[in-house]
Amino acid sequence: MNSHRYSFRLIVFLSLGLILLIMSTGCSGSSKNEVARPASQTSVKSQAQVPSTVLPAPSGLVPEIRKIIETAQVTLETKDLPATEKLAFDLLTKRKGIIGSSSVTLDGNGRRNGTYMLRIPSGQLQNYVNDIAELQDVVVRQRSLSTQDVTEEYVDIDARLKNMQLHENRLREILTKANTVDEIIKVEKELASVRTQIESTTGRLKAMTGKIEMSTVQLRISEVTVISETNFFGKLKSIIRDSWVAAGDVVLYLIATVIVLSPLAILVISIWWWWKRRCKSKQVQPPKF
Repeated sequence: MNSHRYSFRLIVFLSLGLILLIMSTGCSGSSKNEVARPASQTSVKSQAQVPSTVLPAPSGLVPEIRKIIETAQVTLETKDLPATEKLAFDLLTKRKGIIGSSSVTLDGNGRRNGTYMLRIPSGQLQNYVNDIAELQDVVVRQRSLSTQDVTEEYVDIDARLKNMQLHENRLREILTKANTVDEIIKVEKELASVRTQIESTTGRLKAMTGKIEMSTVQLRISEVTVISETNFFGKLKSIIRDSWVAAGDVVLYLIATVIVLSPLAILVISIWWWWKRRCKSKQVQPPKF
């Protein structure tokens, strides 16, 4: 009886030991397979689970191209307008600029005044203004620069133009599929309206692009007899000189007025003298009986 119990216990222990051995072998095999898995497969699986949405980069990392319109106003004084004009134009040509308009007038004192509208490539406006301000025998009376940021307006106009072009393409597709005369007329009318808007918007965008790409310089050159100084005594001297010139002009105008009115004055005096003599002669005549 005891031997049977011993054999039964031995069989149970052996069975449990065999089961534990099998379970440990399976666990170790699964862990080895997990470790032996290539890293690339794990990476591919993880990437496949992540959506492929590209997030926009922060605005601080991507520089935005701004649309800037630059303008400058410069007023110069010189003793020789043609020479200064030539130097300014030479500097403009050197920087690949163009002359938009040019006019020269003569004032009452025989001095010339030039007004010019110049266009220069964007980014060179400041240097050009500095160049003409450093010309010899030239005094800068006024100089100002201004900038206008039109980025938002430019982007808005460009987006509207693209939408109009898409609308035009859709209308052309509809026109090819139109069956009746009324449909064709309506589509062509709408197409003509869209074309007009596209041409107007395109012209506006081109004009703005031209102002962005080519900065504007409004230059004025005044010819003077003597270039006045900019300090206090120089200004005082200039005021006194201008006062003497103005007084001389007044005297000249008075002399010219006297010369012009002299014949009329002589005629009036002559008539008055004749009339007085006639009246006097009538008073001295004796009475008739």
